[in-house]
Amino acid sequence: MFLPRVHLVPHSAKSAPTGHDPVEALTETAETATEAASSLLAWLRSGSREALIALGITVLSIAGLYALRWALAKGMERLPQADDVSIAAMAERIVKRFRGYFIIAIAFYITNTIVPLPEAASGFINVLLVITGVLQLAEWVQEASTSFVRRNVRRSSSDASTLASAVNIIKWFVTVAIWSIAALLILDNVGADVSALIAGLGIGGIAVGLAAQGMFRDLFSSLSIIFDKPFQVGDTVRYGDTWGTVEDIGLKTTRIRAKHGEQIIISNTMLLDQEIHNMKRMARRRIETGFGVIYQTSPDLAERIPGIVAETVKSIQGAEFDRCGMSAYGASSIDYELVFYALNPDFNRSMAIRSHVLLALFRKFKEEGIVFAYPTQTLYIEGAGEEAIEATVQSLKTAAND
Repeated sequence: MFLPRVHLVPHSAKSAPTGHDPVEALTETAETATEAASSLLAWLRSGSREALIALGITVLSIAGLYALRWALAKGMERLPQADDVSIAAMAERIVKRFRGYFIIAIAFYITNTIVPLPEAASGFINVLLVITGVLQLAEWVQEASTSFVRRNVRRSSSDASTLASAVNIIKWFVTVAIWSIAALLILDNVGADVSALIAGLGIGGIAVGLAAQGMFRDLFSSLSIIFDKPFQVGDTVRYGDTWGTVEDIGLKTTRIRAKHGEQIIISNTMLLDQEIHNMKRMARRRIETGFGVIYQTSPDLAERIPGIVAETVKSIQGAEFDRCGMSAYGASSIDYELVFYALNPDFNRSMAIRSHVLLALFRKFKEEGIVFAYPTQTLYIEGAGEEAIEATVQSLKTAAND
């Protein structure tokens, strides 16, 4: 809605006041409104033909506007509404907030356009339309903003108590911002000098912001968590060396139950500053493990091991084979690396699948005659006979037993 800037012109004044103190401007507005009302009532009491026509046009305009509001509201009610935060429900509430004071101001404006009213009333009607238009627009913007917030919150699966607190805070901020702007527009249109007021509000806002910047940072971080949803209550997350289950998302802190059982309380700002791994949103869990076989394994059997492992892993329900191959020559083993996926990302279930895979490999290797390696050392004594070697072995065994 376009609202022109209109200065009050009192009946006794020759030019519009500018640069007035807000209190002085409001006082002058009230005096002008009283003068305009008195002039209009006196004109209507005169019983002139123009006055009766003006009265009839005003009454018909008011009735027509109320009928239009009723028809629009009924039309909105017939639209499909999934819930009270659907677009149709939001539009219905906005239509129902078409206030009577704005309807009356529009009716007077229409009347003044068709039948010129007394000079004092005619001059004030333009200002009345601007003031009521600003108030009406502020109500519509407030309703649309809060409805939009409630719509996004309702469709979130986050904790209800946190969302309720967040909505109340957002609604408070939105209400203060909208009505502050509306008040400044009204004061500006009645001739008040709002530049000093705006400067004061700006300095005061900066001071409050600096004093409470930590609180505001945590608050906005909380809203970011609620609406952006990097994680939700019940998710298992990991950040740094810590991981656990999210128990509560507050306006300042988030509480996480660590894997060892203790509760970790961390500032929302500090939490979002870190790299967060949401374990619950994994489609599957990747598992890497290694094993080694003895060097006495024949090359042909060593070449068959990746295929044996692949066949074994694929036979386990809930496991998906990725790859297996020789990775290195270890100090006492030929090393292999196995990578597979647990199709259920839940930690406990994926660990159970890993256990099934490793046990199946253990049985299969037994059947195939594949021997797992363990740390061993072979001692070679140059130039020593069998008797000396046997004596050395016996002494080492004795020392180990002691």
